[in-house]
Amino acid sequence: MAKPRKKQYIAQDVEMIRSAAYLDLSGNAVKLLILMQTHWRMYEPIAYSITEAQKRIGCCRGKAHEAFIELESHGFIKLMLEGHFSKQLARKWRLTFREFDDRKPSDEWRNWQPEN
Repeated sequence: MAKPRKKQYIAQDVEMIRSAAYLDLSGNAVKLLILMQTHWRMYEPIAYSITEAQKRIGCCRGKAHEAFIELESHGFIKLMLEGHFSKQLARKWRLTFREFDDRKPSDEWRNWQPEN
């Protein structure tokens, strides 16, 4: 008999969810942010490509790319290492609201302001 899998959960900071930055995100960007969290590790940036986002979100390549741009411009993710398409290397990101490499979250999303 197979051993039951341990359930895993993603906890979200209510203050972050209520923030102007989070509320301004598109549905695709919110979905991508949740998916990226499933790959979070304290000492390792998240490798996530536009192609993978496109497949998981269920949208076109352009919309997947826009979701990354949104998350980065709103301060939820930060690029750590540029990818390389021909070498099949995905960009590597860190989540600004999670600890990384023994450093506290930078929470850049707190500083985001809507454009007038």
